[in-house]
Amino acid sequence: MTTTDVSRMLFEYSASVPDFARARTKTRKKNAGGEEGQHNSAVGRQADGFLDALEVRRVSQHTIRGYRSDLRQLLAWLNNRGLSAAELTRANCRAYASDLAKSGAAPATIARKITSMKAFVAYLADEGLAEEDAALGIRMPKRPRSLPQVLSEREAHLLLTEAKVLAGEFPSDLPNDLPADFRDEFRPEIPGGICQRKRDLVLLELLYSCGLRSAEACVLRLQDVRRDEGYLIVRGKGEKTRIVPFSPPAIAAIESWLKVRPMSKGDTLLVSMRRRPLSTSDVRRIVAAAGERVGLEVHPHMLRHACATHLLNGGADLRAIQEFLGHSSITTTTIYTHVSETHLKASYNSAHPRA
Repeated sequence: MTTTDVSRMLFEYSASVPDFARARTKTRKKNAGGEEGQHNSAVGRQADGFLDALEVRRVSQHTIRGYRSDLRQLLAWLNNRGLSAAELTRANCRAYASDLAKSGAAPATIARKITSMKAFVAYLADEGLAEEDAALGIRMPKRPRSLPQVLSEREAHLLLTEAKVLAGEFPSDLPNDLPADFRDEFRPEIPGGICQRKRDLVLLELLYSCGLRSAEACVLRLQDVRRDEGYLIVRGKGEKTRIVPFSPPAIAAIESWLKVRPMSKGDTLLVSMRRRPLSTSDVRRIVAAAGERVGLEVHPHMLRHACATHLLNGGADLRAIQEFLGHSSITTTTIYTHVSETHLKASYNSAHPRA
């Protein structure tokens, strides 16, 4: 993506945000030239520099997209008031945070936008364009800590069994509560047919059996699958690499997929029928469709949560689960001790003298 592309994206304001109507008018003036255009051009260059700095630091593209979206709203807010990015004073930073608090957005969304503003202000301060402490002291909204949604072991088994059937692999351990005509749902005439279904099965196995994030599954390469050694080389957040063991069903699904995988110039494991790597939006769509077929509302991260919870229930050490999932802090992993009722009961029964 070129600097011109980034600038254009930063100033294509959403029509669904009425407060930014004046900003869109000023953007049109910029395209026509004139003083207002020069002002916006300067703001765009500062934003471009910030995003370029993130690229140099090798921040993930997902994070950069979030910063870009938040910056677009911040710069629109400034333009709507005739301010430049260099005028992000403490008073203006507080005014922006106050308007965010009144917007009705979720606390997590507001906190992310304030974090983006603070990072941008810090960049401007390093460039000598803003006060160093302009964004200091702004309180983040309290975010209620919600427990992750987790599939039960039966639901995970049902989801993967259905995927196996559609991929032409009829397991012997079909759950008893499947519909009588379950096998009839195998329809190779669906676009992509059996080839697509085998790929979808691999994706579900990687998310549940290996606990991968959507983005990690999308960038997994053929050479990252060490079939003989029994593990994957996974590139996670911040370009951190970790080794993840996989289950026999996962490697069986991969072996079956590789026999029919469309030839592609790249080395990405999971590709579409048009030979392009899957995106995270593709992953969400595939997982949601798989869940819908068995009457479940599922998103990709639910399978990762289920993987961690079921490992904990099975007696896995919390430190090992941290390494397995690629969490930088064990604090993140400890949330699964609150999710896992089975683990809590087992720990209580084995440790408490009254149990």
